Amino acid sequence: MREPGTPRRLAAILAADVVGYSRLMQEDDRATVRTLSERRALFAEKVAAHRGRIVNAPGDSILAEFGSVVDAVEAAADIQRAIGEANAALPEPRRMQFRIGVNLGDVLVEGDGIFGDGVNIAARLESLAEPGGVNLSASAYEEVRGKVAHRFVDRGERQMKNIARPVRVYALDWGAPRARLRIAPRRALLLAAALAVLAAAIYGGPELARRLRPTPQAGPPLIAVLPFANLSGEEKREYFSDGVTEDIINALGRFSGLRVMAASAVQAYKNRKATPEQVSRELGVRYIVQGSVREAGGRLRVSVELADAASGTHLWSERYEGQGRELFDIQDQIVRSVAGTLAVKLSAIEERRVTLKPPENLQAYDLVLRARERIAYQGRSTNREARALLAQALQLSPNYGEAYAALADAEFQRAVFGWIEDPADAVHRAEEATSRALALGDPGAAARAHALRGNLYTFIGRYDAALAEVDRAIELNPSDALAHSLRAGALLWLGRIPDSIAASETARRYMPRLRPDGWFNLALAQYLVGRYGDAIAACDAALEVNNELVFVHAVRAAALAELGRTEEAARAAAEVRRLDPFFKTEMFGQRLVNPAHRAAVQKALAKAGL
Repeated sequence: MREPGTPRRLAAILAADVVGYSRLMQEDDRATVRTLSERRALFAEKVAAHRGRIVNAPGDSILAEFGSVVDAVEAAADIQRAIGEANAALPEPRRMQFRIGVNLGDVLVEGDGIFGDGVNIAARLESLAEPGGVNLSASAYEEVRGKVAHRFVDRGERQMKNIARPVRVYALDWGAPRARLRIAPRRALLLAAALAVLAAAIYGGPELARRLRPTPQAGPPLIAVLPFANLSGEEKREYFSDGVTEDIINALGRFSGLRVMAASAVQAYKNRKATPEQVSRELGVRYIVQGSVREAGGRLRVSVELADAASGTHLWSERYEGQGRELFDIQDQIVRSVAGTLAVKLSAIEERRVTLKPPENLQAYDLVLRARERIAYQGRSTNREARALLAQALQLSPNYGEAYAALADAEFQRAVFGWIEDPADAVHRAEEATSRALALGDPGAAARAHALRGNLYTFIGRYDAALAEVDRAIELNPSDALAHSLRAGALLWLGRIPDSIAASETARRYMPRLRPDGWFNLALAQYLVGRYGDAIAACDAALEVNNELVFVHAVRAAALAELGRTEEAARAAAEVRRLDPFFKTEMFGQRLVNPAHRAAVQKALAKAGL
């Protein structure tokens, strides 16, 4: 025990450790020592840049102290990014990865050293992190929440060696910006997972992303349109630059000779510097479009460039200026220039397919972009705000197809989450709004409307009709990742399991991190063809972000039971009972048309102890 007078202070502690250090040393000790020395220098540089200090660096571990948790977390993120870039120059077997833990706690001070539970917890957090990952304690998370642009995943409470009480763990996720993360109420999440209609983008951890990466496919060139930078000087105008980006993605996707990554797949690069080579390696794309939007005094300036991602070769760039409705002409010019530069044949049919049909005024467009952002938040109040914005847009522009498509989305969301006394009424309104969108002859709005119809028809059990709608959406926009994922759901319930898996894999080509319903569809389909390990991996991808998806736990329990992993299956079954004490095995899989499929899953659930 230390003397009562030993000084104490509150500190942000960063603990890091090399992954697989013994293996690296055994394979090539000299090269490992040299790489470790280089990585220690990198740590020292980044820690100092964020006003911290290296306390100790025994063996392959590093301990640092900061006066601010924000500084500690930003340093950890910078370190992992820099290490990732440095590793890219090494053969894969020689790459040195680190795990990092960050804790805010009381420490004992002895000379230049720090000791105590605050340090121990940081070290335990580090040991639980993924390779290349960063874990935070709840105390650290509470200090940085709302102060940094990073997104965090709640990993739940963990019992740690020699620590009296469980510690809640939060993992830094390299996905979408923090403002986009909204967790729906438990009841809504359970309903959405059951019906395969949840409308939130989720992101799995780096390790799961590697395990579940889709196989590259031959075909048309694949493009990533990175989020356009907002240079308007107002953070609240982010929705405008995001909306412009999404519309360009959708328009490019309607070229039959191109394939485009989904907007959710490129959000990880918002406010993050990445070289074209990095983006090419991480997303498997051949070309990159990036740019910026400046809006001031009613005038617009859009800068855009196209590069060959693999080689970093600059192919084309342009700057456009205009005001009001000229924005839509600018978007059309960008789409045609990108397609033309890539030597895609621009037939008259293709041009009609991709050309935007603008509203009567820019204010209606602005209102629709704001409404889309509100819908993405998945809250009852934000849904109400979105519908009010869309009502204004339709007053200004009564024949605006995109406004009707967004309204259909908002109404359907009300039905799914039970934010209306009669969900059937909301479904009817959503269907009516899609009909209005389809009648207006706007190719972009039509693609969205057909996909939305597929979603709502799946919701009410009209699977054949749903399949016809999503097939039409894909015909209009072959890069529509959501439509491919919805197609997988309809095929799953219809019993066309191999086709469902193929559709999920196509969706993942454009949106590597599927939504929860997408992972659920893939997990259940993999289970039904006997690929139990793949089913578990798909379940884990969904549960990484939210651990309360009861039907995902159920599929996981069934797959574990079939693999003979009895204890793990029992724990998964216990999670199902914890989340839904009234869970009935005989009711699971009722949406599956094939009785043999229902019986197979229910039998495995019983084997798991449910």
